[in-house]
Amino acid sequence: SIILRADQQAANGEAALAHTNYLTAQTDLLNFQQLNPTWEPRIMAYRLKYLADKIAGKQEDFLTLETNAPIATHTPPAVATKAPVKLIDPGSEPRTVLRLHPAVGDQMNLSMTMKMTMAMAVAGKSIPAMNIPTMLMTLSVEVKGIAANGDIAYEMAFDDATVADDTNAQPMMVAAMKSSLASLKGLTASGRMSEHGIIKGMQMKLPASADPQLKQTMEQMKESFTSSSIPLPDAAVGPGAKWEYTTKLKSQGMTIDQTVHYELMAVSGDRITLHSTITQNADHQKIQNPAMPGISMNLEKMTGTGTGDSVMDLGQIMPQTANLAETIEMVMGMNLGQKEQTMDMNMTMNIAIQAK
Repeated sequence: SIILRADQQAANGEAALAHTNYLTAQTDLLNFQQLNPTWEPRIMAYRLKYLADKIAGKQEDFLTLETNAPIATHTPPAVATKAPVKLIDPGSEPRTVLRLHPAVGDQMNLSMTMKMTMAMAVAGKSIPAMNIPTMLMTLSVEVKGIAANGDIAYEMAFDDATVADDTNAQPMMVAAMKSSLASLKGLTASGRMSEHGIIKGMQMKLPASADPQLKQTMEQMKESFTSSSIPLPDAAVGPGAKWEYTTKLKSQGMTIDQTVHYELMAVSGDRITLHSTITQNADHQKIQNPAMPGISMNLEKMTGTGTGDSVMDLGQIMPQTANLAETIEMVMGMNLGQKEQTMDMNMTMNIAIQAK
């Protein structure tokens, strides 16, 4: 039904709405295919190719429409949506409605650092903690289009990516990560988010020759940017307002339930300051980590907790500053030598984003 709606919108000249719905249908189909990999593969392949062709063919029309011509002033009720954000406390007066309102062509330059540590135990035997070098990245983000329903299309480019010198990390690991991250330079990603700040889709363009480690790194990037987005409530809010946003994440082969609680600490014009707390849980499931091809694992338990602080300019789509500290604990079963072993993993992650 979404594809048919998009086809009708395209026929009516509503290229922006059509493009948005083609992307929505593609995201939904890919999610369904991941959960049901054996369901009617020929139908899935046909539909996904159809959508890929439509998206590729309509991209230029979409950008031209949004950049050089007036957009449609109406949004059909069938596609109108509300932000899935639960308001807990509207905060004190004065209150205002928070919405992202960038302009087409707006650009941001960002620096990002990601630091991770990992400790594991297999069959009850501890493995020395792994010091993973800090990843350093610079990125540029540009708003490419704004649809009639407020959805924002953007493009992200990786200008540089490397690792910090770390005397505690193994030299071979530092060299391997530098080599892997070097291939990020010049890569681009495209995405869209609602005017409420909710990520609706993000696609990373990787070369076919990309190694599993790079694919895993890019998955972490997608998760990081999804976590750094700030969903905004429908209603007007003031200082002290609290709301929560619950969603499902796809990360490292797992499906994770995530809830983020936000508290609005301050408002000054378009500038807002927030504090957030994150909880994550994943049900028992079989996972296939892209960094370990050929090895399937049974996830027995996964929990995550974290806190974050961010400063946002509502005229931009990414935070001016954002810091996230998270701890993740997992228990998995994996087959090694025809015998299932239990693996416990504890990981800490610290991410910082800064507008330049």
